[in-house]
Amino acid sequence: MKKLFFLLIAANGALSAIAQDSKAYKKDDMLPRWVIDVNLQGGMLTQDITTTNPVLNYTKALSSSGISGLKYNNGMSYGGNAQIGFFFDNKSHFGIGTGISYHMQNGDITMDKYKVEYQSTDANGNIFRQIITAPGVIKEEIKATNISIPLVLKYKHRFTRRSGITADAGLLYNVTMKNNFTTDAKFNYEAIYKHVNTPNGITTVYDNGAVPENTDLVITEKQFLATHPGGDVNNYFTTQRNIGYNVGWGTASDKNTGSVSYVQSSVGFLFQPAYSLYLSDKVALNIGGYFMYQLFTHAPTGARLTDKVGEYNSFMNNATTTNATSYGGNLGVRFYFSKFSDRDKDGVPNRFDKCPWTPGVKEFNGCPDSDGDGIPDSEDSCADVPGLKHFHGCPDSDGDGIPNFDDACPYQAGPAKFMGCPDTDNDGIPDSEDKCPNEAGPASNDGCPIPPPPPPPLPAPAPVREHNMNEPILFEVGKAKISDASLPILAEAIMEMNTHENAYIMIDGHTDITGGNVINDALSYRRANAVRKYLIDMGANPKRMIAVGHGSREPIADNATVEGRAKNRRVIMTLKHR
Repeated sequence: MKKLFFLLIAANGALSAIAQDSKAYKKDDMLPRWVIDVNLQGGMLTQDITTTNPVLNYTKALSSSGISGLKYNNGMSYGGNAQIGFFFDNKSHFGIGTGISYHMQNGDITMDKYKVEYQSTDANGNIFRQIITAPGVIKEEIKATNISIPLVLKYKHRFTRRSGITADAGLLYNVTMKNNFTTDAKFNYEAIYKHVNTPNGITTVYDNGAVPENTDLVITEKQFLATHPGGDVNNYFTTQRNIGYNVGWGTASDKNTGSVSYVQSSVGFLFQPAYSLYLSDKVALNIGGYFMYQLFTHAPTGARLTDKVGEYNSFMNNATTTNATSYGGNLGVRFYFSKFSDRDKDGVPNRFDKCPWTPGVKEFNGCPDSDGDGIPDSEDSCADVPGLKHFHGCPDSDGDGIPNFDDACPYQAGPAKFMGCPDTDNDGIPDSEDKCPNEAGPASNDGCPIPPPPPPPLPAPAPVREHNMNEPILFEVGKAKISDASLPILAEAIMEMNTHENAYIMIDGHTDITGGNVINDALSYRRANAVRKYLIDMGANPKRMIAVGHGSREPIADNATVEGRAKNRRVIMTLKHR
């Protein structure tokens, strides 16, 4: 049976390998781990009964006595078990279970030959030789009930929403077995009395000779027919029994029913495979078979099958062991009743968790909101930065109504016409282009007030110089993390800004065309802002830097190739001096 059990597990593994890995149904580890199984079973039964030698129960039995062994036929078994089980491994395939098993078992026990000759004493205290034979086969119809406690290893695997397999295999702790018997057994009771003279007169003794002596009183069929050819044997024995002798011919038992109980505990085995039909995630119907081996032990009572005329004691009184094997069909129902599993430990049971493999929040049915902005990651274009719902989860850090990915100055409030950059003096010139941002002035004078008449001419100002960082800062797909290879470029920019107090830097972020415009616009800004933040962390003045995201709108290479897309994922710094 062990080979069959492991073969079942191997077959299950092969089926699971080809079964579709669909999340349209709840897998084993997503079901409750506690189960209650109720199984009904019915099938064939065989028994091997070992007994002590019944002849030994008779006093000074002669060697001419002969009793055949017991045979068990027509065995049937009905019953079932109820178990509570728990599946303990990570995938919820293996578990343990226990409960109670109850079975009713019917069958016939027969003995083909029964003859015993032994020393007995009649009702008057006379010692004599009793001869008991069965004229035919002795049969007992047995109706047994037994109670056992199963302790099993459980296995299950669910292949689809509706189908799977399950199997129980383990020990049966046999508690008790009660055998109720009915018999129509008949016996011939014959007797031989040997009379001897003693100082106290004539008395009877046990004659164990092969041939009775001529002086013996022989009450046997053979002796009667020898002296009364064609006589009525039954009437003769009835007459002799009425006189007081323990004899009879074809006499049935006065008590043809009774019971024998086995109460000594023993261990058996149960194997119970089945196909599982899932009616829901809480109830499954199990259809399969069972094999059950039960060993019952009994302390023999030493009772004689029969002694006095009309007495009868069951074969089972002298049984020492009964090996019962039953097998047949099994129909069961499994109930899943515990709290549902929560694989990602987010407090949302797997059956209700739309993201069972990732910790999330109940508000979004177990799906994550990484930045805690009340927008699930699946709908959040900026999942790692808290943002606003009307900007698809992306932030508007300066509160000017322009999301950061469209805001050239995300940390300074400004109007949309200047891409979110401020115009502090409200002169219609953004601060980034206004040489006098705190004083209103015309555009013709670069935003500065018209100066009074100029003093004597001064040397012409040095022309504006531009330093373009020729080597772009490149990024991985979908990432805004600066690589170590770009740090020298950033160090050069910091040195230039520290050397020239009037220098400022334009930081332009770009992407390839892998994502949509909304995602690419946000990503390009995050890349530009990552460079800006690095320079701030290194001591650069934040007011002397402007970060802008251009999305995928300004490629410098062919987006149809891997190499071209790699070049387009960049940030370009332009260093300017006033």
